[in-house]
Amino acid sequence: MTKSEIIKAHNGNCRDRDEDIRYIILHCSAYPPEKQLEILAQNGLSAHYIIGRKGRVFENCPPEKVAYHAGQSRWLNSEGSSLNGCSIGIEIEAPRLGQTRKDYLTATTRELCVLLTKLMYRFGIKPSSVLGHSDIAPTRKSDPGVGFPWRKLWQMNLAVYPNLHHLVRETDELKLLQTIGYDLANLSAARYAFCRHFMPEEVAIDEDMQRLLDNPYPPEFTPANWDRYIQRLRATVYAFQADRALRSLYQS
Repeated sequence: MTKSEIIKAHNGNCRDRDEDIRYIILHCSAYPPEKQLEILAQNGLSAHYIIGRKGRVFENCPPEKVAYHAGQSRWLNSEGSSLNGCSIGIEIEAPRLGQTRKDYLTATTRELCVLLTKLMYRFGIKPSSVLGHSDIAPTRKSDPGVGFPWRKLWQMNLAVYPNLHHLVRETDELKLLQTIGYDLANLSAARYAFCRHFMPEEVAIDEDMQRLLDNPYPPEFTPANWDRYIQRLRATVYAFQADRALRSLYQS
């Protein structure tokens, strides 16, 4: 078995799609794939794919089906209470819940990039539609964590990352966050989710994994470097708008 071979491990926790696939949502778990499969099955959940630390890839649910991975979530002008119906979910093994770069081994990231390339080509998904679970559920989730290699994905045109030399004119924080896609029902959570993805120097490492799971964001969070935060927001909006305006490189 080669590392790029996908191992089928379906659990039946899925349903037929009635929406187009618009997003790929990245998750992480401290457990190896076999344990993740067990936990998902026991809890009536599923992910489309699970990638282990050694680069093994499991298909838990066919992408043509809806998997139960996103939970309560919102992005941009999404309808309903969950993005399950319009997304593909990928779980990645990361021992400390993705809090350090060491959580993501080269083999893991390589196989993720291979899988993303295939899925984005097949379903015409743009880099701006590859998101973290914490982006779409900022009050509930911290994954794939502050250590996730977003810049590596950006270098391979598999995700969006800001270039501080390109800024939009808008400076209003709420408008900027909303334009990117964040749900503003809880501003502290939205701010922290943005920083976890695009400004990791503002995010504290929590050695207590259970506390991190229970408290994914500080209740009263304001970035320490406010000016740099607004600059990063403006650059990120520019990057998202530019990508959204382009025809997908993966569309025929």
